[in-house]
Amino acid sequence: MKILICYFSGTGNTKKVVDKYAQSFKEKGCLVDTFRVENPDFTYNVEDYDMVGFGYPVHAFNAPAIILNFAKRLPKLAKTMPLFIVKTSGEPLKLNNISSIKLVEILKKKNFVLKNEYHYCMPYNIIFRHTDSMAYKMWETAKKLVPIDCQEILDGKESKLEKVFMGKPLAYLFRVEHWGGRFNGKRYKVRDNCVHCNACVKICPTHNIKYENGEFHFGKNCIMCMRCAFLCQQNAIKIGLFEKWKVNGPYNFQKPEKEEVDNHKKYCKKSYQKYFEKAEKKIRENEKMESNETPNEKIDSKIE
Repeated sequence: MKILICYFSGTGNTKKVVDKYAQSFKEKGCLVDTFRVENPDFTYNVEDYDMVGFGYPVHAFNAPAIILNFAKRLPKLAKTMPLFIVKTSGEPLKLNNISSIKLVEILKKKNFVLKNEYHYCMPYNIIFRHTDSMAYKMWETAKKLVPIDCQEILDGKESKLEKVFMGKPLAYLFRVEHWGGRFNGKRYKVRDNCVHCNACVKICPTHNIKYENGEFHFGKNCIMCMRCAFLCQQNAIKIGLFEKWKVNGPYNFQKPEKEEVDNHKKYCKKSYQKYFEKAEKKIRENEKMESNETPNEKIDSKIE
């Protein structure tokens, strides 16, 4: 099985999950290529693959504009191509399910057929900062789920997220964020504590930040991925209208030595509880199924 995964990752969460997918598929004997869609040099012939995956972080209950634009540029395939989608977000709200509607619509016209879709909770890079305990729990859960989901994909076991009532018009409404990102991005500013390292210029996926004559200029191509502000070591970037929601500094995804104060423990409490309970149930059922296999069955399944 030869698999191509095309993805966008603003601050690294989606990349961690996609890398885990690539690792899991390879451990199951697949050949895997991954491609970051911000890279302009797409040299892959999609029809050389048996299956294609798309990965992205949910932006305002939609796929990021950079993912949709990449999908639009793909040629129409001569034959149908199985498709799976991997998405990440900071909360397990059902509304995240609508984020792939436009992407699937675009890819369907290119002869891609959606077979599997999965959503993983990973810590916020905007709104508020998750505790290290929650970040650790999210990543550990994703690491256990991904190999199981990869096996589902390889076994041809279709898995799609539950539909949302009025999902299509809601997704259309929330896509105002694509315009809003461009509007707000022009209002980014740099504080006086900036050391002019130009890291933000280099890492911006849409080349929206320019440094000229000792000054930074923010253009109209911002997609609100938060990469520049989140990864700025000086915390020097102000993100316009959303400054109060800014999160700065990467998570280490390590289990903390002592319990932290969680100022947001009531936020989406029931949704998180359901997400982790459902994940744990799936993990336990898989472990039980594997323990019931004979050694020969396990060997045969790996070979296949």
